[in-house]
Amino acid sequence: MAKHTTSGPMKVETSPAPTYPADLTAAMQAELAALAAIDAAYAQRQHRLETWAGPQETKERLAREVEACYRRDREPHVLRLAELHERLMALTQSKGLSTRH
Repeated sequence: MAKHTTSGPMKVETSPAPTYPADLTAAMQAELAALAAIDAAYAQRQHRLETWAGPQETKERLAREVEACYRRDREPHVLRLAELHERLMALTQSKGLSTRH
């Protein structure tokens, strides 16, 4: 049987959660949303292409074009997200905060 104490709730020491500038957080969220939209559109295009009853040669050519567009569309957002991540890491280090990966 479990024993209960009457001393009240136990206090747990926690360090404050790190806060980041709102513009940095908003920018990261915007880039992630853009990447999610690109990924969803790509998945939809792939599905339509896979279920299309056209000639195999044409499907393969279109699949290559869709893949090239996908990579082209993602690249600026991935680069921007990497830049924002670097800024976040610099900010974290300058404030002596730790992050979890």
